[in-house]
Order: sequence, then structure tokens, then C-alpha cells
Amino acid sequence: MPRVLWFQLFLLALGYAFYSANRLSFGVGLKAVAASLSLTAVQLGTIGTIFTLGQALIDIPAGYLADRFGRKRMLIFGMVGLGCMTTCVTTSASFAGAALWRVCFGIFEGCWNIVMYSVAGSIFPAARAMLNGLMMTFYSIGAYVGPTYYGWSLERTGDWSVGLTHMGIATVIFGLLLIFGFKRKYTDTSTDIKRIHLIEAIRTVGFNKVVWLGVLIQILNIIPYWGFASMGPYFMTYKGFNPTEAGSFFGAIYGIGGLSGVVLGFFADRFGRKPTIICLSGLNALCAFLIFHVIPQTSAVLYIVGGLMGIGLHAIYVLGYTIAQDGVSTSQIGLATGIVGASSYFLSFFSGPLMGFLTTTLGHVAALDIIVVAFEACLFIVALLMKETQNRHLHEEHEA
Repeated sequence: MPRVLWFQLFLLALGYAFYSANRLSFGVGLKAVAASLSLTAVQLGTIGTIFTLGQALIDIPAGYLADRFGRKRMLIFGMVGLGCMTTCVTTSASFAGAALWRVCFGIFEGCWNIVMYSVAGSIFPAARAMLNGLMMTFYSIGAYVGPTYYGWSLERTGDWSVGLTHMGIATVIFGLLLIFGFKRKYTDTSTDIKRIHLIEAIRTVGFNKVVWLGVLIQILNIIPYWGFASMGPYFMTYKGFNPTEAGSFFGAIYGIGGLSGVVLGFFADRFGRKPTIICLSGLNALCAFLIFHVIPQTSAVLYIVGGLMGIGLHAIYVLGYTIAQDGVSTSQIGLATGIVGASSYFLSFFSGPLMGFLTTTLGHVAALDIIVVAFEACLFIVALLMKETQNRHLHEEHEA
């Protein structure tokens, strides 16, 4: 690939770092938000994950509209918008206000997420998992820097809005710079869908078994991912972590843990999607059990095991999109990616309220066991039963 195309990939990946910094920082401040807005546990869990409802609503339209009207426009629109919404949520005076801004955040976030994976997944299909993993590696950088900075800001100022405001403004500035950084001829590598009506396109992709396998894998992984991300920092503060420590711990899981995305993507391209998911889902279930029941909260081993679980959560997240992309042509990648995102994020919205309900009725440890350990164990079983998808697109290319 020419160097300028690698530069476009770098801008995509850097944007994903900004994206994750905004996305994952909010959970670190949930205790302060709860005190400021007088929220119940269910309300707190809801605003922690309600942005995924906005993302679910936009994912299919985003994938289609990006292919039809231009990916560059949608990428810039998404990045600037999510930065604005990060800032706007700090003006909330009630649960309803915070929920509204979080839903809007999810809508803009979905525009970036689906289009970014569509671009990365269509550039070089033979290394699709690796390039998607490259995005996740940069996501991890933002996922560490964002929560760590926000936790430090919250502890220093005592105000949950200050750090979010700073991050939102920085994201808007970066998004505006993409107007000059992105080149349309490299981001909009596929526009064949312009000749397809939306209903026809959805029918074609929507009845594809490989796409729905990607959906199932994504759902079984993303509910633990967001159930733990939304309420985990909140639980840790009640177990003795201060905001900075909670931010660092979840930065290790959702930041450092995902840095291996490009490496695991290479292994998935080299050895197959199925064995990679079997190993990682088993690792996730084991690490979650150790974190919740075995390792003391004061032990440094907690960070190591948390980082290992973060590796698995992030890599499988990438592979859910990758498997769906394996089953369709290049012209349908945007829509297939959108279907996976919409389906999985719609259901992951319920992980926050469910975590709040289970915490109220059974306690936070039982809630974590159900949402994280049990779902990852189910994913392990699905991975054992699934058929390999990687050779599908390689075979089709060879026949062509």
C-alpha cells in the first residue's frame, strides 16, 4: 500500500484513541455523578450504557449512508459530534438530561465507529483482522490515557465535569483537523452500494448466516465488555479505590489490555478466527472469576490479570466485526458492519440497567458473575461449535 494510505489508517487509528478516551472516562466519575444528580443504582447503570442505544439506532443507517454519500463526511461528523456531546453532558442537572446527552453521544460515536471499521476492513481483505486490530491498538491507548487523566482531574478538582469538558474540546479540534487530513479517494474505497436500494441491500446482507454469526459473537462479548466498563469503576471506588486508582485499573483493562489488537488480529488472519476466539473467551471467563473471587484488591497481580482480560475483550470485539465482513463482498462491508454494531449495541444498552438491578437484588459480585463470567462462558461454547469463516473470502477471491 502507498504511504499516503498508511497515513489515512494512522488518522483513523488516532481518531479511535480520541473516541475511546471520551467513551470510557465517564464510568470513572459515576460515583461523583450519582452524588451530584441524586441517582439510584438502576439510573446510574442506565446512563452508564444508554449511549449504546444511540449507537444501535444509527449503526445501520451510518454504514449505508457512509457508502452512499461519503465516508469522509461521516467520519468528521462523528468525531466532532462525539466531542461536543462529551462537553454537553456536563451541563446535566438531572437523570433525564444526562440520559439525553448520552444517547446523542452514542449516535455520533456510532457514525465514527462503523465507518472507521468499514474503511479499515475494505482496504486489504487478506489482512482484515490485523488492520481492524490496528484500530483497536490505538483505541487502547485512548482507553488508558482518557480514564487515567479523568480520574486525576476528578480527584484534584472534585468536579466531575472539568475533565470531560477538556477532553470534549480537544476532540472537537481534532475532528476539525480531519477535514484537511483525510483524502476522499482513500477513505471512500467502495461506493458500489450507491446503485443498491436500502431495502434490497438490507435483505441481501440481513439473510447472510456469517453476518449473524458475527452478531452473536459480538453480543456475547459486548455485554460483559460494557456491563463491566459501565459499573466496574463504581464498584471499585466502594471497595477502597480512589478515583485515580479506579481510572488506572480500568485503563489497564480497557487500555493496555487492547494494545495487542494488531498482534491478535495477525494470529486470527494466520491461524483462523475460531481458535482465536476459543482461547480468548476461555481466558476472559477465567480472568473475570479470579478478579471477582480470588485476587485481593491490594495485589499487583490484579492489574496483570485485568490486563489479560482486557486483551480478550478487545480482540473478540474486533473479530465480531471481522467475521461479518468475511461473509460479504467489499461493497457490502459498511452495511454488514452496521448490522453487527446495531444488533450488539442495542442489547448491550440493557447491560447497565441489568447490572444495576442485579446489584440491588443479588449484590455486585453476583451481578458481575452473571454479566461477565457467564456470558464469556457461553461465548466459549459458541466458538467451539462455529465454523471457520476466514477461508470463505479467501476462497472466493481465488475463484474470481
